[in-house]
Formats: sequence, structure tokens, C-alpha cells
Amino acid sequence: MASKKKKIQITIELKSREELNEYLTPTYPKVVVIDAYHPFWGRCDVAEIMLKKFQEEPANANKVDWVSIPYEFVADIVPKEKDEKGEVIPIGSKPRYYIFVKGEYFSFINGIDFPKLREEINKSYAKFEESS
Repeated sequence: MASKKKKIQITIELKSREELNEYLTPTYPKVVVIDAYHPFWGRCDVAEIMLKKFQEEPANANKVDWVSIPYEFVADIVPKEKDEKGEVIPIGSKPRYYIFVKGEYFSFINGIDFPKLREEINKSYAKFEESS
């Protein structure tokens, strides 16, 4: 009988704003990356693979908590993203990542741009360390 590998999930799935608020306090001990998704499309499974690789690097092991929540629960606490024409970009199938440091919005990445996400996490962690 073949043994099944246990799937390690990096992202903490949240179901309410109350749960999210626990991660967005000024004293929270990590940078928080929020994967805000449209309920129709759901979370991006491909992103989970990249997040796992990031988290497995020793330098990153305790930097970040990755949380996932439907966009409706963050819509009022994050800036509305706009395209080059200044029009609001509606939430769709692309993942949206919002980075928070000590409860404050820091930056946003639209889609799976892992190099950009890594760069923004490193910048946010530098800010986190400055304010600690």
C-alpha cells in the first residue's frame, strides 16, 4: 500500500473579519500577507507551492504569516487598485496580495508575480525590524 504524503498548507484560511483582525494589530510579531480572493474563483493553488518554497528558506521561516480570506472582508481596509487609466480594477481570478506591517497597510501585488512579492516582503520586513 502506497503511503500518502501529508499536504503541508502554508496559508491560514480565515472566514471572517474578526479572525483577520487578530493578525492586524500593532503588536503582531510578523509581517502579514493577505491573499484576498473572489469567492467564485477561490484561492490559487499554484501560489501555495511558491509560498511553501519561500517559507522553507531558513531566512524566511519566521518572517511572514500568510492568510487567505475572501476579498469582501478586506475591501474597506485596502486601497482600491487602479489601472493606468485611473479606473478601479475589479476583483477577478488573479490573486491579490496585500502586505501589512504591525497592522498597517504596506503594499499590494496583483497576480502571481513572485519576484515582486518576494521584493515587497523583504522591504516590509525591513520596516518591521525598524519599528521593533
